[in-house]
Amino acid sequence: MATPYREPGREPTESAREDAADTMWGIREGTGIAIASIFGLVVLVVGLMLVSGLVAASTTTVVTLGVTVGVVLAAIGLAALARWSWTGR
Repeated sequence: MATPYREPGREPTESAREDAADTMWGIREGTGIAIASIFGLVVLVVGLMLVSGLVAASTTTVVTLGVTVGVVLAAIGLAALARWSWTGR
């Protein structure tokens, strides 16, 4: 299939560059919100299952250690996500 003719001297306009930058910003922010939402829902579901007794742990030490590690990992993950989102990379 032949490619359509395109004039060689055409450069993107300023509004096209702004639209591309806005689109990239929206994708980056949307990805950050989606990751945070998924991660938060997983933590919420596991926490509710532990509290309600649907998931039984072998000892309370395991539960305490697991919850502590989970909270630390959640804080680190959210901090990394926030830094990534704020720096724009």
